[in-house]
Amino acid sequence: MKTFTRILVLLAGIAMICLGIWFVFHPGISLLSFTLFIGILMLVVGVFQIIQYFSNRSGQKVSGWILAEGILSLLLGILLLADQFEGTVTLVLVFGMWVLFAGIMRTIGAFAAKNENAQGWGWLLTLGILGIVLGFIALFNPIVGAIGIVILVGTFFIVQGINCIATFFFVGKLK
Repeated sequence: MKTFTRILVLLAGIAMICLGIWFVFHPGISLLSFTLFIGILMLVVGVFQIIQYFSNRSGQKVSGWILAEGILSLLLGILLLADQFEGTVTLVLVFGMWVLFAGIMRTIGAFAAKNENAQGWGWLLTLGILGIVLGFIALFNPIVGAIGIVILVGTFFIVQGINCIATFFFVGKLK
């Protein structure tokens, strides 16, 4: 990796860590600005899941659930992008429903994987049940859900920033 590219990776890492810390310490503004990004993400995820359903319809036993999650993600993404202020107000509810539905889908998928004697189905079941529990918590306690969203995003940026900085130092030792 060239020196200029390494420096860009280092700067991106520092910026992501700063942004992650800012997200965690400014939850209200972070949640407002994050609505746009969540809407776009849900829109893209929904489109990809719908494409996945139609491209591999016969090979999946839970493909109907993938289609349903794709349609739900697509619709929620459109709703968040249509009115960002109202989207921010309802983001926690949408987040809770999304996590709950994804947890249900993972749980059903785990049992389908168990019937196919697939290894690791227990992890999928554990993640599904965890998703169901977290979805209910976010639905019935919006403050916890809002804090959860902001901490999750902030943590993601911090971890990705550390990853970029580690890449900067690791690639520098390769010669």
